[in-house]
Amino acid sequence: MKITDSALRSFRVARTYRENSQKVNCVDYSPNGENAISSSDDDCIVLYDIHEGRPQRTLFSKKYGVDLIRYTHGDAETVVYSSNKLDDTIRYLSLSDNKYIRYFPGHTARVIALSMSPVDDTFISGSWDETIRIWDLRSPNCQGLTHPLGKPFCSFDPDGLIFAAGVESQAIKLYDLRAFDKGPFATFEMRLNRVCDWTGLKFSSDGKQILISTNGGMILVLNAFSGSVLHTFSGYNNSRGISLEACFTPDSQFVMIGSEDGRVHVWSTESGMKVAVLDGKHPGPINTLQFNPRFMTFASACTNMALVLESFREPAHSWDKDYDQCLLPLLTPQDPSYILYRLDSQNVQGYEWIFIAWSPDQSPVRQKMMYAATRATLKKEFGGGHIKDEMFGTVEEDVCFQGYLRHMSSCSSPAPLTVAEQELHQIKVTEVTMEFGLDKRAQALQGLAFPLQEEAKRALQQLKQKRINYIQLRLDVEQETIGLVHTKPTETHELPYRIPTDSPRYHFFIFKHSHQGQLQEALVFIYSMPGYTCSIKERMLYSSCKNRLLDEVERDYQLEVTKKMEIDCGDGLTEDFLYEEVHPMEHTLKQAFAKPRGPGGKRGNKRLIKGAGENGEDS
Repeated sequence: MKITDSALRSFRVARTYRENSQKVNCVDYSPNGENAISSSDDDCIVLYDIHEGRPQRTLFSKKYGVDLIRYTHGDAETVVYSSNKLDDTIRYLSLSDNKYIRYFPGHTARVIALSMSPVDDTFISGSWDETIRIWDLRSPNCQGLTHPLGKPFCSFDPDGLIFAAGVESQAIKLYDLRAFDKGPFATFEMRLNRVCDWTGLKFSSDGKQILISTNGGMILVLNAFSGSVLHTFSGYNNSRGISLEACFTPDSQFVMIGSEDGRVHVWSTESGMKVAVLDGKHPGPINTLQFNPRFMTFASACTNMALVLESFREPAHSWDKDYDQCLLPLLTPQDPSYILYRLDSQNVQGYEWIFIAWSPDQSPVRQKMMYAATRATLKKEFGGGHIKDEMFGTVEEDVCFQGYLRHMSSCSSPAPLTVAEQELHQIKVTEVTMEFGLDKRAQALQGLAFPLQEEAKRALQQLKQKRINYIQLRLDVEQETIGLVHTKPTETHELPYRIPTDSPRYHFFIFKHSHQGQLQEALVFIYSMPGYTCSIKERMLYSSCKNRLLDEVERDYQLEVTKKMEIDCGDGLTEDFLYEEVHPMEHTLKQAFAKPRGPGGKRGNKRLIKGAGENGEDS
């Protein structure tokens, strides 16, 4: 069966497996597509039978941990994987008897990339120690070593003759496997507008494209020969900077990636348009995604996050005497944490607690963001009524007992005032209030008015004369003008493809349709803003300029806009949708519900009874 747009849109979840208690960090299919394997942060290796659609068995790597698991070349009974606990050795495992065949030591930091050769027993690995090592399954010794001058993500091409390295999120370096010691034979420097880290690199099955995954809410498709950017895909949720894996379909015609909200987004590598958004029914972010190399299936796995109770202390004395000796040993110089400290006082709900958010300056930025994002959830689950005070600290002096006393003193004292604020406060105390019969409501800014460029003015004049039927405009932020993008003739079914997925635009479209047996034309204004892939400045400017632009179009060009709408993508701009927007259904006036009269004679006569007055007298 050929993979097409409609075939991808018809995909549905067939099986859901809950074999893991923590994040599934990698999924891989066997070369024949009949088996799949997954590794997870709970040290489990789960084998799946694709034909029967069920898990076969579970293996464990409790001592070393498991990550980046890969089937070996042409063999569904052996795998290699990296460690994420004890050391950075790569292990060669037999799945049939659960025994290690060989170890591959050498890396001195965590392995972040592992790629098997598609033609023989060679594989490569990239590590945070800024090296790429070449291995052979038949020998524990490293067969080759190269220093790409940065942290590399690496991958073989489909022919197994070339491998690519994405270095420091800045450059792609191509190496010949037979002459890797001579350095890269090609280097492609990348300059991205968005600050983000690369998290993965893959070749397409035809070897013509390279896919780069990032943690910044976008993925890139490059020409594998020239290094030019063919497509930049965005419009999926990844606000927390999670490492989300993307992949090609086996025919290299589509690119897929999971998102933070549990959905799978699919784009065409030929047209660059988004062709499907699939509901993965995941409770969390889809961090790994793989398409079966032989069958029309793909696997996605999510992240299950949990808050872990790391330690606790029993009270020995009063809360103030126990404070430092219980709390200070829990503070680690590089790891954020939440600490709940119980006071001796109680309220109607029970004991009162101090909530402490510990986030040292030396801790990784990602951990800081993770703790900041889950802070409100923890307080809600614990019960906000139990929390009396809340503290935040980056050094020990902030959260020790003396620090808590300083915090209490600061909260109880009035806020400091500047000299100007003190004078203003004194004026307000002594001034005489006077009312005037004037409208004192603040006048709100009516919006920005960027001028139209000459090309845009000519296009609007042509639209008025009906010489064209579509205009696309954009804001030139540098020159503070509104410029013309294009005026390509557009049919209604072509309109969704005119909506960019990575930048905002203004659109004017003459919608030709039949209404009540008569051919009509309606001018539709569309304001497209593709979500949070655009900067805050762009969203504010486009929103502020919209009304002034419409006023100018209607006033100076006598163009009557029938319908104004705002969208985030063009997927729903069908002819039926536009018709319903231009000609909304008239709601018939419904007759008010008449309450039936209740049965008489059963409740007695109504009366009004008031209580006694303050002095006991009836009122």
